[in-house]
Amino acid sequence: MLVGACGGSTPTPTPQPTVVPTPTPDPHLTEPVSAGRIQQALQKAGFAITANSADAGVQGAEPRTTLNLTYESWPLLIVEYSSTAALQTSTGFDPKRKLVLGEPPFEFAALNLLIQYGPHTSNGAPTAPEPRFVDAARRLVAVLDPLIGPLRERAVAPVPLPTAIPTAGASASSAAGTPSGAASPTP
Repeated sequence: MLVGACGGSTPTPTPQPTVVPTPTPDPHLTEPVSAGRIQQALQKAGFAITANSADAGVQGAEPRTTLNLTYESWPLLIVEYSSTAALQTSTGFDPKRKLVLGEPPFEFAALNLLIQYGPHTSNGAPTAPEPRFVDAARRLVAVLDPLIGPLRERAVAPVPLPTAIPTAGASASSAAGTPSGAASPTP
């Protein structure tokens, strides 16, 4: 027995669903950012951070809050000011100024926050830290920059800033952050 098909209309194509792109959420925070929110973000990113103390400051004075933490066996201070202007007025933060007696090896400023990493020196300017602490600072930057960057940095061993603000005379490669082909650090 033979079966044959008779001519007919072409089959109707199956309608394809319309793809609507979903925007990627922007993780960047806006000022004012609380020091506690940054501590939570670092812990969520897998950082083993020990909280030592917190100073709420004096009502109406700067800084508003200081969190004294420990990260990778070194002090980590997250200092919250009421605004970027208040941070600048209170600290005079200048990325071009060298670190001096009483300052830690790494300082990062962004929005209304100052992040200090490392022991505060008591007998001279900070010296170059061991590679493990430089690596720890890189991991901090990798988490902080998308949240509050662009970061400004003062450090005895500067780490690449992903969204660095170019300074006069800086080359394009240094402003770009991590060199191409370099692995990005993970916390």
